[in-house]
Amino acid sequence: MNNLAPIVLFVYNRPWHTEQTLLALKSNKLAESSKLYIYCDGVKADATTDQKNTINQVRNIVKSQQWCGEVQIIESAENRGLANSIKNGVTEIIEKYGRVIVMEDDLLTSNSFLIYMNSALDYYEKRNSVFSITGYNVPEQKMDIPIDYPYDVYASSRNGSWGWATWLDRWHQVDWNVKSYATMINNPYMQKAFNRGGDDMFEMLTDQQSGKLNIWSIQFTVAHFVNHAVAIVPTKSYVDNIGLDGSGDNSGVNYGLRNSNLSTIEDIRFLDILYEDERLINAFYNVNCRQKRPLWQKIINRLFRIIGLKSPYVIKKKIYC
Repeated sequence: MNNLAPIVLFVYNRPWHTEQTLLALKSNKLAESSKLYIYCDGVKADATTDQKNTINQVRNIVKSQQWCGEVQIIESAENRGLANSIKNGVTEIIEKYGRVIVMEDDLLTSNSFLIYMNSALDYYEKRNSVFSITGYNVPEQKMDIPIDYPYDVYASSRNGSWGWATWLDRWHQVDWNVKSYATMINNPYMQKAFNRGGDDMFEMLTDQQSGKLNIWSIQFTVAHFVNHAVAIVPTKSYVDNIGLDGSGDNSGVNYGLRNSNLSTIEDIRFLDILYEDERLINAFYNVNCRQKRPLWQKIINRLFRIIGLKSPYVIKKKIYC
């Protein structure tokens, strides 16, 4: 594994989350051989003294240790926002190296995360129908993986933004203005097809197009869709998101998506022939379905997950019947 992808980390104003993210990254087995670029967003014009202090704390933390073999810190004098920071930062680094691993400031990674990401980048580089590699998957209790499924990854129409990677030629195919939206908005069948990765996807795109959401990831998802491409997702997550505590800009409180037991698989059984296993696609869609459960079912599901068991009440919405 000689061509290790550079890691790009985006940080802003969460000192504790940033430090935990960097400590976990430093413990990765390939960290000492990897290049890390840390983009620090700048202060907003109306920032309070406390907000300025937390931003300075973050900048002191990223400078406090040699987190990877080589570390470069890019400090912005102005506030660009997460979406613009990621679009510009990823483009800058990927045009230099041809591939990139992307992280935000609230991700605890397994010590095998970099091995998985780099191995997947090598394996799928020449397979143009793979647009991205995802490091996160939902907790095992929320998504059934068939016992006879022979791989450690699966193909999904929905890419992930909690620890991911891609290549230059795929990144260049993202249309940030989403010109295809004009066609999609008048075609309910196209919307249904787009929503195969979750029934919130087209609504999220609409909110982004109307300015309600300042995000970058849904445009990348559209690039997967219009190019008939997939994301590669691990059956067991290499990432735990510690930012699901309401501290982030685009995520609320959702502890049910935390992963307490991360994958350490390094000899990964990659999906050699790309196909969508209907069992996994149905299970994935079920997790990403917004249909409401009764409160009593939610409580029982929560109790089962606390003691390490699978939720007994799931919504059986399916893509494949």
